[in-house]
Amino acid sequence: MNNPLRVYVLVLILFVCVDQGIVGGQSTDQVDANELLRRAVDKYETAKASKTRFTYLELIHTKNFNEKGKQTVNYSELFDVTYIADLEYSRLLEVNGKPLSGKALEDEQKRYDDAVRERSALDGGARAKIQHRRLLNAGIHLRDLLTEYHNALVGRDTVEGCDCVLVDLTPVSPLARKHYRLWLDPETKEIRRLDFDQLADEGDLQKGGTGTESFQYIDGIPLILRAHFDVKAFLANKLMRVVSDHECSRFRKFSVTTTIIPAEAVDKP
Repeated sequence: MNNPLRVYVLVLILFVCVDQGIVGGQSTDQVDANELLRRAVDKYETAKASKTRFTYLELIHTKNFNEKGKQTVNYSELFDVTYIADLEYSRLLEVNGKPLSGKALEDEQKRYDDAVRERSALDGGARAKIQHRRLLNAGIHLRDLLTEYHNALVGRDTVEGCDCVLVDLTPVSPLARKHYRLWLDPETKEIRRLDFDQLADEGDLQKGGTGTESFQYIDGIPLILRAHFDVKAFLANKLMRVVSDHECSRFRKFSVTTTIIPAEAVDKP
């Protein structure tokens, strides 16, 4: 029951309600939307080059519906997200709250062993191609938000206890197929939440879908806390509605000796 759609949805969608007021000592309309967005995107993208890595647990609840609205899939999976040869790998631990056992456990162990063998044989160039291909499949780079969208500050809101400004982004390029809303921390210049509406068909994704992701930052690295996707996509040539909820927890950081140690988000003073 290891659903390949899980990877598809997360990769395809790389990867904010508000009231007027004072933000970081400035009124909302005094904040420079372009500068704040640029700095937040720069901080997010720069983190990709960091050598800091985190493992974590990810609980995913997936439901599929056919064109008539009948539910065809409903199950949950718990993954241990780790790294093999510096490439992220999700190891299945539980299905519907029950630990793997018997044949399912053997199959998952074989999948893991195969991944270790295959990825360990890759050279640096091959790993870079895989990572580049994943970025292309994401449908958009965050830096595209600076060139392919018109942005406007529309207010403020609180996300995970953080006082944020809300930036609305509408497409100005024919290549842009989504409408975005970003909650940005004006003090730390961090993206705290990202929402999207699917305005037009994009690959297998069909217009009409929605999604949201919430982030925390540990040592300057953005980590997804939770996500919800409600999208329409073609699966095996059939149009399906896919509803997927993701909860991430127990973030652990690799130290320089590759030991995994607990890591907690530091509360902002």
